[in-house]
Amino acid sequence: MSGFARRVAAVVVIAGMLAALPCGARAELPLGTEGLTPPQILARYTAALAKLKTPKAITFDYSVEQLGLRDMEQTHHVYRSAQHERDETMIVDGYTLAKPEVRIIANRGYPYDLHAVAPTAAAYAFAYSGVTLNGDEVTYVFRTTPLATRAFAVSEIEVDGATFLPKVLRFKVASDTANGSGELRYAPADDYWVIVSAQVNAHLANGSPAHENIKWLNYQFPPSLPPSTFDAPLPALAPESEVVPTATPLEPGAP
Repeated sequence: MSGFARRVAAVVVIAGMLAALPCGARAELPLGTEGLTPPQILARYTAALAKLKTPKAITFDYSVEQLGLRDMEQTHHVYRSAQHERDETMIVDGYTLAKPEVRIIANRGYPYDLHAVAPTAAAYAFAYSGVTLNGDEVTYVFRTTPLATRAFAVSEIEVDGATFLPKVLRFKVASDTANGSGELRYAPADDYWVIVSAQVNAHLANGSPAHENIKWLNYQFPPSLPPSTFDAPLPALAPESEVVPTATPLEPGAP
């Protein structure tokens, strides 16, 4: 192909991408993203997922609000290392507990890890929807269709144009107990890419609506956590007067 023909082909690619922008959002794409085709974007997305690091240890807080499934508001502090988790319930319905309620969970993967939920070419078909610009921020949008029936299925992703990691995953859930849709949002924290919010709206099997909203914050990544972190708490010296319910988020399933 001659130099002139290559330049014409590049212009055609750029024009096609700009045509997909919403009205009022058309602008010059940042340097380095002008000539990317959908297959090239997906190749960078796949490479970015493959290189994404998982922290050896992590601590964070999360707040969860549930309506319908079980009406409650809670704040938790979590420690995770490998497949082990310590979940401390700190606040319930606005009241700070004098002694946190502790759950120790062993041999369990983290359901919000991007490696567990991000669609891959082996499990999904991708269809390019377009590119959006917000100042210098570029976002590529793809519709995704699972290649097999699953209870949790990602229906659309927004890929960050700088890192090529997914920053929004929109999904649908379908099970014997609930049907609905929602989204997971991710953002950078130190050297990692972590979940920052999740929301889902669903209808339960009895027809009642259900809503859940979760927010994550205060991420820290210590080099390690002492093994005692995941020891089961000592039994209470006397029977407790009240059992504090523990929120069970509508977690995504592995693809």
